Amino acid sequence: MFRLVGFLLFIGILAGSQAHAEDEQGAVPTTQYIYFEPALVINFGSSGRIRYLRTEIALKVSSKEAAGKVSQHKPYLRNTLVFLLSGQESDAVNTSQGREILRKQALEAVRVTLQTLEGMPYVDDLFFNTFVVQN
Repeated sequence: MFRLVGFLLFIGILAGSQAHAEDEQGAVPTTQYIYFEPALVINFGSSGRIRYLRTEIALKVSSKEAAGKVSQHKPYLRNTLVFLLSGQESDAVNTSQGREILRKQALEAVRVTLQTLEGMPYVDDLFFNTFVVQN
């Protein structure tokens, strides 16, 4: 019984030290998420009543370098997203297909902005963590 526990403990320590060594060498990508806080609250639509959208956005990056670059430009990226989202119409934000198209447009806008500012897009994906519309 004690041998089994000792063997399992040894395997756990060995696996943990191997993962730590790979992480220090940079061989294993480190996925991180950059959150825009506070949530974006935007009025949108070009005609009729004023409509509001509240969304929380997270950007997925694959390295510490990317996380640093993205964090450095969060105000600029937030501005880009505000202008993109405020230009939407109701049909784009009220359907799941429209939201998916908008998510892809937002990802592309962020990547283009970072490419312009830093020479690399750095962001792997963009997620709407919440998405609330008041029509």
